[in-house]
Amino acid sequence: MGVIYLLIYVFGSVIVSTGSWRVFTAVLEGDPIMAGLRILGFGTLMIVMAAVLHAVVLLRHEDGGLREGRNPVGPRWLVLGLMGWWGPTLAAWIQFECFLDPIRMFPLVTLGGACAVALWGVFRGLPGRTYQGPVGMVAMSLVGIPMGLMTLSVPVKHFTYHLSAVDIGSYSTGALYGERSRAILNADDVTYLETSAPIFGEESQPFLEVLASARTINVAEEIAAGRMRELEDGTWIKIHDDGREEVLEELENFGERLDVALAADAATAAEAAARERAAWEAYVEERRQGGRIFGFGRAWIRRSADAS
Repeated sequence: MGVIYLLIYVFGSVIVSTGSWRVFTAVLEGDPIMAGLRILGFGTLMIVMAAVLHAVVLLRHEDGGLREGRNPVGPRWLVLGLMGWWGPTLAAWIQFECFLDPIRMFPLVTLGGACAVALWGVFRGLPGRTYQGPVGMVAMSLVGIPMGLMTLSVPVKHFTYHLSAVDIGSYSTGALYGERSRAILNADDVTYLETSAPIFGEESQPFLEVLASARTINVAEEIAAGRMRELEDGTWIKIHDDGREEVLEELENFGERLDVALAADAATAAEAAARERAAWEAYVEERRQGGRIFGFGRAWIRRSADAS
């Protein structure tokens, strides 16, 4: 029975960790959280089931002698737990202030510290009780792990938003001794996506309207019907039904004027693209330099940029 509830504790903790991470990530990115809540709820159910089995085993065996000689945890436990919980995060923030990249974080230490603080609260609140063990496991799984993951996810999101990669150290047990493996959480991708400039703009738009309304006509018939006339300088005039007159375009210089208009539109589009690129670069630099309280390495970075 003991092995069963221990395995349920382990699997439930893994599921709670996954659900908590998805919920925190969805909240920070503005995505729906229902999928993460379902996983979190399933893990919570497993933890509660394991706690019930754990309590039944302890009651049947009269606590199995677990309370004998047990001393309540002291302030040292709390201090060590707080150091493990917040120490790596504070160290990561100092690296962020100093513009180090990648920023090294230690999630296992953070999670262990948060779980230790949750367990300390149970030991201090329920000293020597039979169900102290099950409640402590529930507190570590449902309080310690989510608190630790929240302490991790919020800074990681902040660091990556400000274009700093995060190096999360983990340990694998494939060999006789644990081999350290590195997982890099890359910074947000801010690759500039240049939009294609429109071929036609304000200068060439009238020429497009002329081309759109162009049609083949019989000049002699139009003149006879009073819908066209020719001026002394050779300019043709179209007479509309309401008496309004319109100068018809000449094909001889129409192409040249269209080329000039297209060149003017291209120059205008290039200037707009340059302004957009400059605004994007300023935005990226603001994100890269921002988010810090002091920014210890900002002056050094500026001097390096000026020197280059």
